[in-house]
Amino acid sequence: MTTNPVEVVLTDRGSARVQRALAAVTIAASVASGVVLAFSGLAWWAIMLCEFGLLVVVFGMLALWSTAAEFADQTDALRAAGALAQSEVTDKTVFDASDAVMYELTLWIPVRDGGFEDRHRCSRPECTAVEVGQRVTVLLDAATRTWAVVH
Repeated sequence: MTTNPVEVVLTDRGSARVQRALAAVTIAASVASGVVLAFSGLAWWAIMLCEFGLLVVVFGMLALWSTAAEFADQTDALRAAGALAQSEVTDKTVFDASDAVMYELTLWIPVRDGGFEDRHRCSRPECTAVEVGQRVTVLLDAATRTWAVVH
């Protein structure tokens, strides 16, 4: 049994395909832009600065490409082995993430050996409206201690 609980980001296969398509199109456009930029006639330092920015975008899209499939695989495994459970919200704090306000919910997730506590950060209305003492529905695989909040 896994000693550390792991929250799964629920992602269906269709959403993962869209994320991967977006990443592929963005990578292709970044590479094409990099080639055009190299022959643009700008100052060498401007070209290098722009190329670096495009390289950062490519690495970000490669990360999106790999995590989309991983999240979909984890979701499938959790749906196959998991069951719905009610977890109690024991604490709720505001987490200011620069351009968005998120809430961090501390959840008590029950399992046969007593349960465990973990945190869920979210800005969805279902999570922002919940108060301490209320319950949130989670999909839980007690054997591996993987779980996800059902929105």
